[in-house]
Amino acid sequence: MAFALYLAFLGASCAYAFMDWRRGWLLVVICGVLQDPVRKLTPGTPVAVSFAVVGLYAILLFAGRRSLMAHLTDFNRRFTQLYAAIVAFIFLLLVAALNGLFTYGFDKWKVPLLSLFTYMVPLVAAIFGYAWLQREEMIYRFFRLYALVTSIAMVGSLLEYMRFQSRVLGMVAFAGDYYRHLPGIQIRLLSGIYRSPDVMAWHAAMLTSIAIAMALKAGISRGTLIWGSVAGWGFFNCMIAGRRKAIYFVVAFSLFFLWRYIRRLKSAQVFALFGVLLVLVVVVREIASDERTNIYARGAVTTQGEIALRLEGGAIETFRQFGLMGAGLGTATQGVHHLLGQNNLGWQEGGLGKLAVEVGLPGILALMVSGWIILRLLLRLTSIGDVRGCTQFVRATLFALVFANMVAFMASAQAFTDAVLALTTGFLVGCLFATAALDERLPQAAAAPVTTPPLGMATPAVS
Repeated sequence: MAFALYLAFLGASCAYAFMDWRRGWLLVVICGVLQDPVRKLTPGTPVAVSFAVVGLYAILLFAGRRSLMAHLTDFNRRFTQLYAAIVAFIFLLLVAALNGLFTYGFDKWKVPLLSLFTYMVPLVAAIFGYAWLQREEMIYRFFRLYALVTSIAMVGSLLEYMRFQSRVLGMVAFAGDYYRHLPGIQIRLLSGIYRSPDVMAWHAAMLTSIAIAMALKAGISRGTLIWGSVAGWGFFNCMIAGRRKAIYFVVAFSLFFLWRYIRRLKSAQVFALFGVLLVLVVVVREIASDERTNIYARGAVTTQGEIALRLEGGAIETFRQFGLMGAGLGTATQGVHHLLGQNNLGWQEGGLGKLAVEVGLPGILALMVSGWIILRLLLRLTSIGDVRGCTQFVRATLFALVFANMVAFMASAQAFTDAVLALTTGFLVGCLFATAALDERLPQAAAAPVTTPPLGMATPAVS
């Protein structure tokens, strides 16, 4: 019954997205949240449910194909070096896919194909985000919808912590409590309505980071109280998720944002920042002082050695085991065991280790070149002051979200095999690059004929 209702809603979303692909993207957020509890309620918990949202995304791509191709050409014109580096990386992905065929055998061709798909999704999503963003208000609308939906969804994490019994709570296809063992303590990991603790932790961290940014944007106003409360709620879920990477994410977001924007902070934003920090400190203090929850505060403590080991991700040992070319795509991709009928060869969890085993040293070098080009471009982009249609604040916010996701990927790449996480991260990357063109897109959007009732979003500049 749940699956049938979800398919009906997904079908209606596809129909709407076909008519208006820019507004249709917002439905991906809702469908992405619903898919995990639906999968838990469906007999056999079929993994295909977790990819159902990709069907909606495919409709978005088809509906906006002409605009996407036009903006892809524009992206190539503006960022020629980066475009060439991405093409080179895609070529190396194809080489790695052939390597995966030799590793698993040609009868297991679906394994490298699935892995190739997980790498391509963020790249396509980035172009989608680049075409989608027509003016700054659109990204704030996305933030508000995401915060609303995720704040409601996080109630499931609290219910699971309180041991409320329901099929929609806890890890998918896993009965009972799931514990993480650390020296001297055992931490019960929570998933809430999401399919795994990693996914839940990512959404909690994204919610907290977005709320921090929106609180600063509000300055000293009633909105600051609302967004400060949302940040506290999100950070509470970061703590009880039992995954330290969620806390790393929030810390990384805050540091990257302040790095690019601290000189522009106004007095009202400084007071708002201290207010939000006070809320987060109160959350940590309450968790640490309660004997039922202080284990989560103890589990959040880490050392420099642990952080370094996590970021290294097992890359050196991977090269010793598989050689400089790695073992090919699919080796460390989560979920391929459904195709293999057995566990895959890769044991790597960190992003660098995953890249080492799947794309090898050539792929890592190509990504390093791309990363250097991206960093130089974004440092220039985020140093520009306010221009028509785009403020430095939104560029700094997107910059911090993108690099916080990169830190999260380095700490644990497995979560990014989730379609919603990969799509959202790639989308934010595209939106960040789109801010370089918003001052030009506004006049084009104003001159374009309005074909749908305005809802606070721009009409496509290129049809």
